[in-house]
Amino acid sequence: KVEKVSNYKSLFLSKKLEIVVFVSGALIMVYELIGSRVLAPHFGTSIIVWTNLIGVIMGCLSLGYYFGGIIADKKTDYELLSLILFSTGVCTLLTSLLGNVILSSNHFVGTDLRTITLQYSLLLFGPASFLFGIISPYSVKLRINDISKSGETVGTLYAISTLGGIFGTFLAGFYLISFLGTKNILLLTSATLMLLSIF
Repeated sequence: KVEKVSNYKSLFLSKKLEIVVFVSGALIMVYELIGSRVLAPHFGTSIIVWTNLIGVIMGCLSLGYYFGGIIADKKTDYELLSLILFSTGVCTLLTSLLGNVILSSNHFVGTDLRTITLQYSLLLFGPASFLFGIISPYSVKLRINDISKSGETVGTLYAISTLGGIFGTFLAGFYLISFLGTKNILLLTSATLMLLSIF
């Protein structure tokens, strides 16, 4: 009976992790798409702006994946994952609260659009993107119960994250941006991450 309860608990936690990975995958794509709307009033929506935005977010995600794996190997518990989710929500909130202040400043090096938008993208979207990157590898480490099925576990969670990303892309592109506006979407993304941390 104790073993049965333990199995149910393990299954419940696994499903919660899948939900976390799916929702965070959706939110990173919402965050990336809304990033162009944050930068657009100041720099337009040229290919240069998009290139810097996508490059910065992907680069910071990669760093997050790398350090997320290292952190997971050192300490693996649900409380730390909760803290990571909450911190990501805080950084997303700061993007909303400080975006216009930062974009209105002139304290950046250079005058070339490539250089300027790279610096703004790093400052505004780098921290949250880095933390978003930590979520998936950390969740994988929490989910792996049987080393012989580690490949299946990794594949499943990354597939779920990608499906979340697809869902978030369509949700933001077709609905959220039209109905809510940039600031409200960032606030909603932040609130969702904080609620996810409690969940």
